[in-house]
Amino acid sequence: MGERTDYAYGNSNYLKGTEMAGRTVRVIISDVEDVEFEKGLKPVLSFEGKKKRLVVNATNFDILCASISNNTKNWPGHAITLRGEKVKFKGQLVDSICISVPVKQQLPDDNEIPDYIP
Repeated sequence: MGERTDYAYGNSNYLKGTEMAGRTVRVIISDVEDVEFEKGLKPVLSFEGKKKRLVVNATNFDILCASISNNTKNWPGHAITLRGEKVKFKGQLVDSICISVPVKQQLPDDNEIPDYIP
């Protein structure tokens, strides 16, 4: 038996929605690790220069797949944006972390520049 400070309360290695509430941050994925949780295997993202990691939920997984690759081994090195937002979960608004992937803008070749651009 011990005091509250003897236990790991509040010392999670994973980002929580409440920690990101109302904040937006751009990060670079440095690693993706498969971690076994009570309800099964999930990918966990690590970020360059950051201590906390992010467990990828199904919605964020689909966003990363659509924007980067269907294979998690291709995700490291990509920039993403983490945004703390309220989302509906089981009929209530809860703090969550939403991922977006910046669109890479490709410059056209000289031959593809429209005539109306000086």
